Amino acid sequence: MGNFSLELTEKYKLSGSNFLDWRVRMKSILCMKKLYSLVMGTEDTEIASERNNINPDRKELAFEIICINCDVKIAAQFSAEANDNPMLLWKSIDKFYQPKTVKNQTTYLSRIFSTFLPKSKLEESLNKLLENTRTLCSLIDDNSTTPSSLLDSVIAMWTIINLPNDYKTIGELWLKKCEIGERTPLLKDTIEEIQSCIQRTKENI
Repeated sequence: MGNFSLELTEKYKLSGSNFLDWRVRMKSILCMKKLYSLVMGTEDTEIASERNNINPDRKELAFEIICINCDVKIAAQFSAEANDNPMLLWKSIDKFYQPKTVKNQTTYLSRIFSTFLPKSKLEESLNKLLENTRTLCSLIDDNSTTPSSLLDSVIAMWTIINLPNDYKTIGELWLKKCEIGERTPLLKDTIEEIQSCIQRTKENI
């Protein structure tokens, strides 16, 4: 393929038992190549046309990326049925390996509420928290990566409460801002507010 970064190391390739983690990593790779919405079948027609004009081999590339990041036997099992269609390939793998079980949902809920938010890697940890929340939502509902308002606010409040001491004030000010605006703090907005404050702090150093 000519770009090693598009291929996961062997221990991270799809083996069956690691599907949920594999899917998160694959999303990052496909997004990097602007192929994720194509694979999901959600790409805007106009955008798809523009991207296809620039790279007519996008579907082939997406298909190849998915295949090389699976165990050889798994790739062979699903690629034959997909007929070189990356959307069908992804759907087949997703349907086979991701039953909407309470166990899978509980796994991600546990990951969310056991996330460590260290000062040294706060932005990275917040992004991981948001990604795990989106994955949890997709496990509950195929068509959604947005949590219910109740779950959203609960995770947002947990995030604020568990901020490192140096960032507690940011959380308190954000809660006050939400209170004045008569709105509930939501996770995505909360993370963006925290990250914005971190960036401003860095710029002032």
